[in-house]
Amino acid sequence: MKLRVLLAMSLTLALLGCGGGGDGDNSPPSVSGTFSRTELAFNGGTVQITLTVSDPSGVESAQVDIFPRPSGFNPINLDPQNQKTFVSNLTISLPLNSGVLDVVYHVRVKARDSLGNEGTVIVGTVTVRSPLGTLPSLPNPAGAFPD
Repeated sequence: MKLRVLLAMSLTLALLGCGGGGDGDNSPPSVSGTFSRTELAFNGGTVQITLTVSDPSGVESAQVDIFPRPSGFNPINLDPQNQKTFVSNLTISLPLNSGVLDVVYHVRVKARDSLGNEGTVIVGTVTVRSPLGTLPSLPNPAGAFPD
């Protein structure tokens, strides 16, 4: 009976130490981004992004994605090699906007630390303007016609 109690207590203590954040780190890596520009003309273009991903336990992986995902874009996998702070410079290309409305692209980073804590953060947005946004506004006709 004593052996069963001892075994049960040992198993309980062992299981309490399992899972992400066993060293008191239960938070996903922190992620920030700096964009060379956040607005593009209707013909699209490129944007340079500097990403900083950090975690006291070390950053195991990071992936950059764009939503809505442009045609032909594949998520970019980064290799931080368990560094506590990882900086990456990358360039993204955004397509022509032939629509009536501006298109806002959200740049998301999914990062995981060496303890398994994972999170997804939107680090910024880039707007590709509509070609119709460059048209001048029509004058207000109020008062143009006498009664």
